[in-house]
Amino acid sequence: MRRKPQKKRQVIVMKNPLITPEYGPLHGMRAMLSGSALAGPWAARMLGDYGAEIIKIETPKVGDTSRVGPRHPSGIVPKWDSLDRNTMSIELNLNFEKFPEARQVFIDLCKQCDVWVNNIPGIGKHGATDALALEANPKLIICHTTGYGLPENGGDPSYLGRSCLDTVGQAFSGLTAMNGMPDGPYIAANPILNDVIAATMGVVGILVAYYSMLKTGKGQVVDNSMYESAAYFQNYYWAIQLNGGGLYQRGGALSPTYFPFGNYQAGDGEWVAVGVFGANLWRKFVTLMGKTEEEYSFEDTGVVGGNPKKAAEMDQIWKAWLAQRSAEEVEKALSASKIPCSLIMKADMAAKHPHWLARNNFITLKDHTNGTEITDFCAVPHFGGTPIDYSKYQAAPILGEHTDAILTRILGYSEETVAQLKETGAVAASLVTK
Repeated sequence: MRRKPQKKRQVIVMKNPLITPEYGPLHGMRAMLSGSALAGPWAARMLGDYGAEIIKIETPKVGDTSRVGPRHPSGIVPKWDSLDRNTMSIELNLNFEKFPEARQVFIDLCKQCDVWVNNIPGIGKHGATDALALEANPKLIICHTTGYGLPENGGDPSYLGRSCLDTVGQAFSGLTAMNGMPDGPYIAANPILNDVIAATMGVVGILVAYYSMLKTGKGQVVDNSMYESAAYFQNYYWAIQLNGGGLYQRGGALSPTYFPFGNYQAGDGEWVAVGVFGANLWRKFVTLMGKTEEEYSFEDTGVVGGNPKKAAEMDQIWKAWLAQRSAEEVEKALSASKIPCSLIMKADMAAKHPHWLARNNFITLKDHTNGTEITDFCAVPHFGGTPIDYSKYQAAPILGEHTDAILTRILGYSEETVAQLKETGAVAASLVTK
C-alpha cells in the first residue's frame, strides 16, 4: 500500500504583542526597515504614520545618512525627526560573514514582522537574503526599492545593480525631459520627487501583496524600481507621445496642451497657478475676460496649437487683466467664477493659512535628544472610521535607542543573550546621534 506523500510542514509564526502605542488603521502590522536616505525610510514612515510598528535596522556606530543635515538652532536635525518618525532603532549588523551571530537575530525579526522594507542595494550578498527571510516567515511581504529593478524580473544586465539617486531616476524615467523651458536646461522636479513617488508605489505594492497574503497565506517579494515608479506617474503623457501625439514639448511653467494652464505673475509680482481645462471652464474664463465664445472659441484659443492670431490676442487680454490685479485679487476673482486657481503657496504661508490650520495639517514632535519641539506635517489621507491620534506620534529615534527593547520584548531574548550579542558586535546600543 502506497503512502500518500506528506505535505510540507507549514511554518506557523506567532507574533509577539506590539510595544508601540495604538493608533491608526494599520495598528497590528509590524514592519522592519533596512534602508537609508529616502525611498525605503519614506515608505516605512508612511506605514508607521498609519499605525504600523516600525523596526529600523541601522549599521552599528554608523546609522542612517539622513541623521546628518541642516540643523535647528538647538542642534537637532528636523528632517531626521520627520523622515523617521514613529520608528524604533536597532543597531544590527547584516553582514553575517563577519558577524554570524547576527543571522539568528535577523531570522527572529523576520518571524516577528509582517513586512520587510529595504532600499539598500545588494543587501543579500552578505547573507540577509529573501530566501532566508521567507523560510523564517512564509507570510512575509518583502519590498525592495532599487533604481532599475531586481534581476529576476528581467532587464539589461548593465543597468541592474547600478546605483541610482533621485535626479538620476528622474532622468532615466523620462520625467526630466518634460521639465524646463524649451530653450533652457532640463530641470529635475523638486523636492526629491522620484524618491517620494517610489516610496508611495512601494507602499501600494506592500498593501496589495499583504491583501493577497491574507487570502492565500503566502508572502512574496515586491520589486519596486525608481524609474518605473516615475514613468508610471507619467502614464497619461506616455500614452499621447507613443501613439501619434508627438513628443512632449517643454513649456516651463505652462501647459503644452491648454491655455491658460500653469503659473502666471500678477500685477504685484506674486504668482498664481491657474487651470482652465475643457470647454466648460473656458466658457467661464472668456466671460471673466469680458469676451464671448463666439469671439474666442475653445478650439481656437483654449487649446495650444489652435488659431495663432486668436491665441495671441487672448494672451494679451489675459496678461493685461493679470497686470491690473494682485495675486490675491486674481485668486479671488477666478475662484468666484469656479475656475481652479491658487496662490503659489510657500511653507511660511501654509503655516498661517486658515484652511491648512482648520484641517489640522500641522503636528508637533519632540526630539529625543534634547526635547526640542518641531513642527511637522500630519499623515494623509484622513480616516473617518479609524482616525489617527497624533498625540502618540514620536520623533525619530536615537541611534540604537530601542535595541534592548526589541531584543527582549519583541524577540524574547534574555538580558544575558543581549549582552553576548553586544560583545560579538552583532548588535549595539550606542545611544548617540550621528
